[in-house]
Amino acid sequence: MSPIRTVAQRTWLPMLLVLVLAGCGDKNTQSVFSADSGGAHVAGWLPGGHMAAATANIDSCTECHGGDFSGGISKVACTKCHLGNQQDVHPLTWGDLAYARHPSYISQNGTTACANIYCHGANLTGVASSGPSCSSCHIGGPSAVHSWTVFNDFSTGRLPRHSQYVGNSGTASCRNAVCHGANLQGVTLSGPPCSECHPGVTFQ
Repeated sequence: MSPIRTVAQRTWLPMLLVLVLAGCGDKNTQSVFSADSGGAHVAGWLPGGHMAAATANIDSCTECHGGDFSGGISKVACTKCHLGNQQDVHPLTWGDLAYARHPSYISQNGTTACANIYCHGANLTGVASSGPSCSSCHIGGPSAVHSWTVFNDFSTGRLPRHSQYVGNSGTASCRNAVCHGANLQGVTLSGPPCSECHPGVTFQ
């Protein structure tokens, strides 16, 4: 072997190896794990980060959370937060009707499972990229849909407090997909159409 080649191998190959190994020590900015915290997920992982990753490839979670998502080596089961399964936040029986099915669940179980920093907020004021504030639908607070007693004058069929509310505040809080409908046409298992009591009336 040529003496020049031998010197080059002795000089450049070790330097190249050092450079390659040094590159391996850099932090991977694309990793979902933090080397500084013992392999835990990176800051901001919950709730938004993990939703995006699980939606893209939920099977990648099984290595730590177990093949059945019951905890695995992480000792954290998906059902610790998810009331349905690893992909469904709410109980499976709710289907697409969470707005209609959640009252009976809360009557039986309370709001403990809802009131945390990853779901609807510790004080039920909502969490960005997760559950909305309860008051975004419940204008009377987390335990009351309306801000008035609905049947306050039921014997006469009149609801003066609701008409007073609409007179003062308009119908903006009533017009949505889970209350009385975007055009006040009513919503299945929720608010009736306004025309049921107000035939021929046009609301602004």
